[in-house]
Amino acid sequence: MSVLLQDLRYAARSLARSPGLTLAAVMTLGLGIGANSAMFGVVDRLFFRPPAHVVDPDRVVRVNVTSTIPPLGTFTNSIATFPRYVDLRDHARSFAAVAAYAPTGFSLGRGPGAQSISGTLVSASFFPLLGVHAERGRFFDAAEDRPGSEAHVAVLSHEFWHRHFAEANSALGSPLELSGRVYTVIGVAPPRFTGIDLGATDVWVPMSVAGPETRWPRVLTCDGCYWLSTLARLAPGVSEAQASAEATARYRGWARQADARIGVDTNATISMASVHQALGPNVDSAAKLSVWLVAVCCAVLLIACANVANLLL
Repeated sequence: MSVLLQDLRYAARSLARSPGLTLAAVMTLGLGIGANSAMFGVVDRLFFRPPAHVVDPDRVVRVNVTSTIPPLGTFTNSIATFPRYVDLRDHARSFAAVAAYAPTGFSLGRGPGAQSISGTLVSASFFPLLGVHAERGRFFDAAEDRPGSEAHVAVLSHEFWHRHFAEANSALGSPLELSGRVYTVIGVAPPRFTGIDLGATDVWVPMSVAGPETRWPRVLTCDGCYWLSTLARLAPGVSEAQASAEATARYRGWARQADARIGVDTNATISMASVHQALGPNVDSAAKLSVWLVAVCCAVLLIACANVANLLL
């Protein structure tokens, strides 16, 4: 420790003798380190840190379908139909739980003062699958998510609760008019949880509202309407390869029967992907751009180090 203190005192005296050099070195390194710190925060959110409040995220997977359509070629996406989601939910033994969700938009209020907010249609299993617990109130139950249910209920994000209701407990049970339909607020999500996709969600409503009373009258029964994404939590002791094999077998069994009706790929493959959206097959341009920005920032840091070395020489 005494040698270390001597070295620190020597360094301090050396820096004090050359304040101009010290200032230039600190500013140069600060520029390089600051840029890298900012970009690492973005990359950490995209590729490394799981969505907030998700329990055991390594066991949560996105269910993707790889199909070959002659005019379009081969493509992979996580967009599924409601009947295929129900089949996995009720019959696939490789999954401890299966959930579905579909991002959407709502108009809050009506008239000139209406605001556009982001929303997500989710199955009742969405929050339990992720292991997320309500900050206030509760989440949906199976009865409220049943197709044809008359229960118009909503769960708010913590940020929307803070912005629209000033975190008042009276928000629970209050009406919320979304796109001309009145919902009852039953719960508030925990802080920082805004779903599992990169875009934030203000409010969640049951998937049952995408039924006959909406503008999509057949969406819950149509086997050719691809509109929702599927999540699953792997059962204990089941690997992703085993889950993919079972899901593929079930999908191909249905496809052979449905091919004559709606024309699907009977050799399609089901695969499991990371819960991180940026690691999926259809990553958006913003995530791709962030990778390039990280590379640029690393180059900036190397240049900064070379400049400081040149100053010291």
